[in-house]
Amino acid sequence: MVTWLKTHKLWTFIIIISLIFGAYRYYSSSQVEYTEHQVKRTNLRDTLELSGKVSSDRSASMRFLAGGLVTYLGPKEGEEVKQWQTIASLDSRQLQKVMDQKLNLYAIQRNTFDQTIDDNDNSVPDGELGDTLMRLLAKNQYQLENTIKDVEYQDLTLKLARLSSPISGILVQSPINTPNVQVTPTDTWLVVDPDSLYFSADLDESDLSRVTLGQKVIITLDAFPDREMESTVLSIAYSPKETTVGTTYEIKLSLPKDELSSLRLGLNGTSAIVLSEKDAVLSLPSSALSVKDGRYFVTVKNGSKYEERAIETGIENGGVVEIVSGLGDQDYVYTKK
Repeated sequence: MVTWLKTHKLWTFIIIISLIFGAYRYYSSSQVEYTEHQVKRTNLRDTLELSGKVSSDRSASMRFLAGGLVTYLGPKEGEEVKQWQTIASLDSRQLQKVMDQKLNLYAIQRNTFDQTIDDNDNSVPDGELGDTLMRLLAKNQYQLENTIKDVEYQDLTLKLARLSSPISGILVQSPINTPNVQVTPTDTWLVVDPDSLYFSADLDESDLSRVTLGQKVIITLDAFPDREMESTVLSIAYSPKETTVGTTYEIKLSLPKDELSSLRLGLNGTSAIVLSEKDAVLSLPSSALSVKDGRYFVTVKNGSKYEERAIETGIENGGVVEIVSGLGDQDYVYTKK
């Protein structure tokens, strides 16, 4: 009798626990809350995003061949420069005196040469005297040519004491702000043509087949995050860049002419190369989808029950996915909160 009572109590306890556990699971499942997402039509574009910066096709970097005292300073940093305009010049007084000295030496040597010719009546006798005279004339000719080269070299030195810009543009770099300052051969002036600005980005070799000339691009610069600039692919480099992360190729992207005045060299940004665009396609937030065994699923409501449904997707951009099949207009899907 005692054994039967113990067994009866044990089974009663097990049943009660089972009922409580079942009631808890039912209550818990009935309390799951869902977030509702409606399938909507929207415009989508598939893009390849690349980082890069603003560069220039036309620029001129200028230095003096030798250091010296700058006695003239033209445009200042940030100012416009015309083609062949003098940027700066060194003190040329000593150079000019050396030039005058070499011109005098040239005149002396020229007179000596002409006098040698006149002394011999413009003729050369036969025999040993003729050989001696020929050597003398040759020596005078060499000396004359050397003085000519000295003058030419000094003239070049005088010209190199003046920096002139080979292009029109903006002086974006100047090592000094005032004249009468000593400069070294490493001090550099930099002129950039603002009309030659472009956006430079590095394209990985694995994406090379996806990009073509003339392809549409949307550029966003870090300095102007709310401004999108429409661009196109101007060129793709033939020569690769060897980097620590692999092989890349520089691509040049155009910049709108009306934006150039506000742009500066070195501005960083992102370029979104448009691979494909679709208008008015069915879409959902990517967070509303789940993936199992390489397939996409969504949760839909069938009466009072929630069930999974397989769908096919297309392009994705900005956290929004194209729905190719499995759902229609005005359908709803659900995600657990």
